[in-house]
Amino acid sequence: MKKSQVRFTRFMGIAFVAVALQACALAAVGTNEAPDIYVLTAPSIDFGQNRPQVSTQIVVDAPEAPAALNSNRIVFQPSANEIRYFSGARWADRVPDMVQVLLVDAMDQGGRFQAVGPRSAGIRSDYLLQVSISRFGVESEGAEMDDVRVQINSKLVRRFSDTVIASRRFESVKESESSRTIDVVGAFDDANSEVLSAIALWAYDEIVSAERVDPAS
Repeated sequence: MKKSQVRFTRFMGIAFVAVALQACALAAVGTNEAPDIYVLTAPSIDFGQNRPQVSTQIVVDAPEAPAALNSNRIVFQPSANEIRYFSGARWADRVPDMVQVLLVDAMDQGGRFQAVGPRSAGIRSDYLLQVSISRFGVESEGAEMDDVRVQINSKLVRRFSDTVIASRRFESVKESESSRTIDVVGAFDDANSEVLSAIALWAYDEIVSAERVDPAS
């Protein structure tokens, strides 16, 4: 066989391998099903007639969260020392980002504050609401059904003096109707809404109380 024929044969062999590998890669991608994407809803808050509008602007800081919660994966904790994730489901956004958006929405409902937003909104804030997410997952240890636990620590900081005026831990546990993902997400929605509603009302009351004692300049 001539050298040119040898080169041609080798080239065809390499090309065939490359095409075969590419086909395998495309087939592998095609067989991986995309995860189901879930979102949570902002709570509907009733501030009541006893909480009138105040001329206060609030920045809701980006929430802190441990590494296990700092993603869009849905956490499942079968025991106190073990963390797993739902294999075929994801949140639409990272947990801290999702909580921040929903908390801003909750705080802004009813127009009780002059302005509410994240730092990127560029508002002149009188108070800073700092939150850290310590629990945001499904827990099944010792329970007949899966429980969803949402635990958020909150801190209100007065901007002009950089002093903490109040801090509190909020927690809600809701039982899922079943182990189906859609029912688990429903329990997440209930627990998260309960916690964010409590934070919004607490923040309002603490700010009004602080302004009465020591009005911000």
